[in-house]
Amino acid sequence: MTMRQTSFLFIALAVIALALPARASEDTKPKSKPPERPLDAKAAALNIAFVSYANPQQVARDSEGVTKYLQKCLGVPVKGFVTLDYGSSIETMRNGKTDLAFVDPLAFMMAHEQMGARPLLLEIYSSGKPTYHSCIWVRKDSGLKQLADLRGKSIAFADQVDMSGHLMPRHVFVRAGLLAAKRIEGEFFKQVYFAGGDEQAMRAMFNGFTDAAGVSQYAINLLRGEERDQVKALATSIESPSHLLMARPGLAEELADRVKHVLLALDKANPADKAILDKLYGVQGYAEASLTNFQEIARVAASYGFVKKAELFSAGNAKP
Repeated sequence: MTMRQTSFLFIALAVIALALPARASEDTKPKSKPPERPLDAKAAALNIAFVSYANPQQVARDSEGVTKYLQKCLGVPVKGFVTLDYGSSIETMRNGKTDLAFVDPLAFMMAHEQMGARPLLLEIYSSGKPTYHSCIWVRKDSGLKQLADLRGKSIAFADQVDMSGHLMPRHVFVRAGLLAAKRIEGEFFKQVYFAGGDEQAMRAMFNGFTDAAGVSQYAINLLRGEERDQVKALATSIESPSHLLMARPGLAEELADRVKHVLLALDKANPADKAILDKLYGVQGYAEASLTNFQEIARVAASYGFVKKAELFSAGNAKP
């Protein structure tokens, strides 16, 4: 190799070495903060349904802070209201009273199948991923060591139409060959209760009203600190996409994209942003959602009759 070639090679390598860090920083830099927009008071209001997971009054107070923040960033009036369950969120969207709704995966899949609702954003939890699973919770002093030990016992789920609080934990027993997909009570369990929510199901188990609770992995946080050490998970379910923000069919694409930009730009390391995320059910952030995120869980929901067309979420048919 000549001196000239060596010099050229050295310079080229130096240029590449200098360029790599710059490119990496561009790929990992935080998303730009959306600028505030002047309010167009004549624009139609953006209506958002916030489902109440625990205390409706607290969710209502939190939603006010969220809607004010979104209104400043979007430049249109934003109104929020609280629904007590996912079914109500679907109905308000079907009736044209809701533009956006925070729902669980099952409610979204039903809304997509029934009226073409679109997934916008998935919630990111403390795991750092936009996924979660459910657990079969029991007291540590119950003497229960494996799923089979629950034969003839009682269990509390959150609600019949609930992904993490019914379908996913129920599927744990089906996969283990302990329960048929079409039956649940009298075949394996002596008694099955639908407690009305994750916290109620966990309380029923913790206080001895039922032997187990089948709810989200995060339901343990609904117990007090000293109580959490007294329960354990016998088994966990398959992973599911996290809870999400869905949009009604027909919502203007430009407005939906602005909503996504605003929420994706929230950075938990920023105190002001963290305050908003804390009001949004305490999530760590958001990730973009597509129909294919729900491909596997749609098959589970279909096996219980909640979803009729699981193929809508397959890679061949689903669009981002």
